[in-house]
Amino acid sequence: MISALQARDTTPEAQAAFIAITKPPIEIKIPRPEPLPTLPGVSPFDYSYLPDALRDYVRDISERMQCPPDFAAVGVMVMMSTITGRKVGIRPMRNNDWTVIPNLWGAVVGNSGVMKSPTLKSALSPIKKLQATAFDVFNKAKAEYDTQTELAKLQQSVNKTKARESLKKSDTADVSKLLQSSEPDAAPILKRYITNNASYEALGELLMENPNGLLVEADEIVGLLKQLDASGQEVARSFYLTAADGDAPYTFDRIMRGKGLHIEALCLSIIGGIQPGVLAEYVRQATGGGAGADGLLQRFGLVVYPDISPNWKEVDRYPNSTARETVNMVAERLDNLNPTEIGAEDDLYGNVPFLRFDNEAQILFSEWRSALEHRLRSGEEHPAIVSHLSKYRKLVPSLALINHLCDTKHGAVTEAALLRAIAFSEYLESHAQRIYSYATRPDIDAAKTLLKRLAGGKLPNPFKARDISQKGWAGLENPSKTQSAINLLLEYHHLTEEEITTGGRPTTHYHWIKGAV
Repeated sequence: MISALQARDTTPEAQAAFIAITKPPIEIKIPRPEPLPTLPGVSPFDYSYLPDALRDYVRDISERMQCPPDFAAVGVMVMMSTITGRKVGIRPMRNNDWTVIPNLWGAVVGNSGVMKSPTLKSALSPIKKLQATAFDVFNKAKAEYDTQTELAKLQQSVNKTKARESLKKSDTADVSKLLQSSEPDAAPILKRYITNNASYEALGELLMENPNGLLVEADEIVGLLKQLDASGQEVARSFYLTAADGDAPYTFDRIMRGKGLHIEALCLSIIGGIQPGVLAEYVRQATGGGAGADGLLQRFGLVVYPDISPNWKEVDRYPNSTARETVNMVAERLDNLNPTEIGAEDDLYGNVPFLRFDNEAQILFSEWRSALEHRLRSGEEHPAIVSHLSKYRKLVPSLALINHLCDTKHGAVTEAALLRAIAFSEYLESHAQRIYSYATRPDIDAAKTLLKRLAGGKLPNPFKARDISQKGWAGLENPSKTQSAINLLLEYHHLTEEEITTGGRPTTHYHWIKGAV
């Protein structure tokens, strides 16, 4: 067969037409979709961040439960901060009277089933042992008090009878001594360390009786946060914000509760767990301006969100009794701490006794503080990060004091204790960066939401940006957020775009590359 190109009477036009219809189509290569960015990486936990006395205890819990050591470490450090409370503070500057109370707020972040609650339960067992002992002491004292109260009532009844008889015999008899009150000493007060569920008014009453401070333990800390976010809880929220510093007085003046109920200083520590999905939503709300942007979230200095290892092995062994007893002894020592015996200075105005840094630590702290302050003022960080890091002014001295009290026991706070605190804070910052990425990179979550909606057939394919905004989906509820999500999906080749001109203003259509989720 003779091809058309070989025919003599073939014209140039015919040849061009033949080539056009017989030439293989040009293959347009669409880039392969790439995985969307994930959460920022975090620094791995290092046991050297902890005081020597606490390391084996945390390691034992982590190994037996096959969970990240980060969880137990945060629990133990918050526990020690609670027990120390307002017994002694630290003055981070050489001459200034700025005093830091070492109470800490901590939270562990992880999905359900990663052993958050069991780990914290084990980590907090020493303080719960102190609480159990306090209950025993109180119950015995209360029983004795009740007995003495009844005896006093009986004696008073007998004395009244004697007084009547004396007055019957002589109306001028002196019976004043018989009528004097003989009540026992003041009722015993239960020493409290922990509370799990209390209104801020009840917390106030507990703190009046326990001026050293308390630990608020919440299994799911988001419940507490949302409670404080609710309308009508503004006073409770202010109460918690004040209690984070551990040094401000508070007075209740309520008709129902009486006037002038004074608390020397509000001092609360907090510990609990939270799931990532719930945290993401809360972070976006708390950093978006309004009432939630008052720094409540940023006060959680010890918040960790570690990666969960895919590896697991069964560890069936007895708890490390030596490590446990060591931590119990540290807890008891801090519970009975006498500021004078550890070399703390008394405040001239009756405030909390305090320690200072030694010379080497003072130089190091000044250098660290200077770098922090310049960074906070650089304008290079997201406002939420700036707010969080500003709380490190209190966090780092607090950690240094706890390190010192757990290991060194007396004298000025050492450079080693401060170095450990600074290293711990750098590790904690990496976790804070991960957590606040929910606010600093909302486009990632929005893009993931959009992909799920596309895969679920909730949008046409192709679609327009307006199709998404009209849905009102969380994270995609306005044109700006919608376009940010689309741009990210375009960047990672999950979408292609096409401009359609119909005589008026061009319209952009987006095509989803199916199977890219």
